[in-house]
Amino acid sequence: MDSLRQFSTDDAGYALAKQVDTDLIDLGGGLQGGSAYSTAVIGSDGSTTWDPSANTNTGNGASLTDDGIRQMIQTLDDQDTPMDNRYLVIPPVEKNNLLGLSRFTEQAFVGETANSNSIRNGRVGNVYGVDVFVSTNADTVTADDTSTDYRVALMFHSDAFVLATQLDVRTQTQYIQQYLGDLFTADTIYGVAELRDTAGVAAIVPS
Repeated sequence: MDSLRQFSTDDAGYALAKQVDTDLIDLGGGLQGGSAYSTAVIGSDGSTTWDPSANTNTGNGASLTDDGIRQMIQTLDDQDTPMDNRYLVIPPVEKNNLLGLSRFTEQAFVGETANSNSIRNGRVGNVYGVDVFVSTNADTVTADDTSTDYRVALMFHSDAFVLATQLDVRTQTQYIQQYLGDLFTADTIYGVAELRDTAGVAAIVPS
């Protein structure tokens, strides 16, 4: 029944789209000449290098702060990264954190009123000209104690990564007489790569 098949179509399309998103996000581990987030910074100051062995192997990741965000912006500025098309992708835990910082939400600081105000619409929106997006698909890293998890926030320019799609997500069905039923498949053809190594920076934050 087409009405029942729609559930499978939606789920398959979502799963493939999430895989593409995951592969793009994973490229963040190699920014700034590193690998596996070896050159990532901590969110609180945007300059201290992430160390999974710090604090008795529990790691030194810390929540984003105003200072940390501005330092990450400076990192991109120092690399002559264009001012436009910059993005900050954060996990939900950091959305909760940023919404609690008056500097980013209250009208006295941001000048936004009515429904444009973050306190009313629940969205961070834009910070210092950098568009903010929240994703549950933000990467996870683990400290050396193997039990303390952290999340990864990424600030980058659109030129940092590239996505090449030869075939968009598609679904197909075929009736198989042997089984008296329909075979349903979903597929896509794509590739991802890091394009500009210095056009992004990863920040490790608590989970």
